[in-house]
Amino acid sequence: MSETLSAAIGWSALGDAEKAGVEAAETALRRFPAASPALAVVFGSSWFEQEPLLAGVRSVLGNVPLVGESTAGEIVPDGPVSHSCVVALLGSPSVACSLGVGEAVDRSPREAGQQAAYAAMHEFKGATRAGLLLFGDGLLTCYAEVVRGVREVVGTSFLIAGGMAGDDLRFDRTYQYCRNRVLSRSVVCALLGGSLKIGVGIEHGFAPISKPRRITRSHDNVLVELDRQPAAAVYEEYFGAELVKQLRGEEGVRQTIAYPLGIQCGTDEQWLLRNVVSFGDDGSLSCSGEITEGSWLQLMMGSRELALEAAHAAAQQAVRSLNRIGCVLVFDSAARRRLLGPEHAAREIARIRETVGPSVPIAGCYTYGEQAPFGTTATYEQTATQTGSVLVVALGM
Repeated sequence: MSETLSAAIGWSALGDAEKAGVEAAETALRRFPAASPALAVVFGSSWFEQEPLLAGVRSVLGNVPLVGESTAGEIVPDGPVSHSCVVALLGSPSVACSLGVGEAVDRSPREAGQQAAYAAMHEFKGATRAGLLLFGDGLLTCYAEVVRGVREVVGTSFLIAGGMAGDDLRFDRTYQYCRNRVLSRSVVCALLGGSLKIGVGIEHGFAPISKPRRITRSHDNVLVELDRQPAAAVYEEYFGAELVKQLRGEEGVRQTIAYPLGIQCGTDEQWLLRNVVSFGDDGSLSCSGEITEGSWLQLMMGSRELALEAAHAAAQQAVRSLNRIGCVLVFDSAARRRLLGPEHAAREIARIRETVGPSVPIAGCYTYGEQAPFGTTATYEQTATQTGSVLVVALGM
């Protein structure tokens, strides 16, 4: 009989952090069909006290390798949940796994990426590497540098996929988990291989609503000029100058989640999404990720139906290369959950469920950013970080 990947999901919404961690881990372990998991992936609401939450999980799982992060909402097999702890267990005798951590990611993002990837590579005992799951600080606006650091260690054609930690839209502090540690301003990775296969699919469903503009001045994550005009003009053209003035506050910036910026990549139908973090007094826009000078940019708008179709397409891409699906991890943008609302957010996970099959364990979280190969799963050379997308990671054989 051919080997399969064993997987199980457990979750808890108990109010006490340690008890929630215990209940989620116990449920997952009770459902796990094999002798011992190779990896535990933990998604925890930032509303919990983080150290007791992880201590509760560890008290059940012992020395099982563990990675994860805080969230802007959690995903369980039945759909979206909040203020909960989710534990996903996976493994088989021929699955290899190693972990790595890079710290001070806010000060040295590229070096932190290198540090995490090097630690995982140094520890890895498998003959074949399948891919790397990446979990990082969702408040970092130069995450592309982290990915560059990782790629310098694992190789430019290696699969890197994952999501950036959230804190339930408070935008104050996010947390990353590795083994028995709760960290902030860090990046954590799990290098997977052996007989394991990984499929990925990422889509967003946002469409352009403005004319294309050239990015004529930018640095890091700050968009300064479009067509040599202050960048905020792209919003003023659509909303009007007076309304843009009202958008300068925190609540106003959250309103722009439904209208991200799209940077054209590769073809006329591919855009990397960037949310606006703040409006500068000089008309500049601070964004959720790197802005590349010289690229074309358009104002984007999402719709619920396009978002649902994107989830279906991402799931199809993820499972295409697998013979047997053992588990699916979903990294879904917090912006999409806000756009969809409760009813349609549940429909989105249902669309993924319809695609991957009724019995496949599903777990995930809502993130502040997603990283995965962009445009095609045939090559991993264009690993990109964006916001507003849904990333489906299928693990199997």
